[in-house]
Amino acid sequence: MVTKAALKTARVGKINYINTIPFYRRLFDDDTAVSILEGSPAEINRAMRKGVIDFAPISSLEYALAQDQYLLLPDLCIGSRDFSRSVLLLSHEKIEGLNREKILVSAKSLSSQALLKILLRFKYHFENQFQTSNATPDVMLQKGKAALTIGDDALFFEPRSFVYKYDLSELWWNWRGLPFCFAVWAVRRAFYEARRDEVIEFHQKLKRTVEENMMDLEKLLSDALEITLSDKRFPQVFGYLFNLSLCLDDEMTKGLDAFYGYAARAGLAPEVKELNFIEVEKASGTDLPLTGKR
Repeated sequence: MVTKAALKTARVGKINYINTIPFYRRLFDDDTAVSILEGSPAEINRAMRKGVIDFAPISSLEYALAQDQYLLLPDLCIGSRDFSRSVLLLSHEKIEGLNREKILVSAKSLSSQALLKILLRFKYHFENQFQTSNATPDVMLQKGKAALTIGDDALFFEPRSFVYKYDLSELWWNWRGLPFCFAVWAVRRAFYEARRDEVIEFHQKLKRTVEENMMDLEKLLSDALEITLSDKRFPQVFGYLFNLSLCLDDEMTKGLDAFYGYAARAGLAPEVKELNFIEVEKASGTDLPLTGKR
């Protein structure tokens, strides 16, 4: 097991969105001493790049941007096989009318910004300008015809007036027929090279944690968010987590490869020739599916 002494100086990043709670609930219940840094995807990306943290779920595009600094933890990601519900393009008019329009995009995002740019350029053949914003979705929609919002802001967004909602993961699925990987679990290469055994132990523990949490979503919601069956938010949040794909399997990897190909063509990131993982021995038996779907 990962001992308190073993990880006493490990620093773990945590994206403060609901879609990460399957990874963290009860992860450190054995009193393992780690330093946890919480933030938005963009903030966690910057912290990993600067060496402020050692492990984290980073934006999939962040891996492409600094692939020499990272190694991936096998089998783990945050993705969707159809709709995600938490990466939305909100628009005052149908998407077909957005060519050459300025679109505001959440400063919290990285992969989602890239996905939007790819969809508009290669699927719709549009030319757009983009403006990064820290504002709420409502405020962004006051400043432009369309806005990209992510995470819990997107999941719980209730517009004051009618707007079109486009789920970017669903647009990608309908276009390419592939799942979309928004985030990957990574470790800094230097940390892995210095403390390989501890990284492997952490990876195994992380996998067990998410598998156990996804097996009982009702308990997870109750324990982590105090959302029970009687809560009006229960169906929405349960359905959201149920639809998540947290396993970087072959199909998710194909989707990731396709995303990296388009990102390179669009000049958003360098070419990713291969995904580099930590070395682990394949455990015997069959892993539990890292999804709420059965």
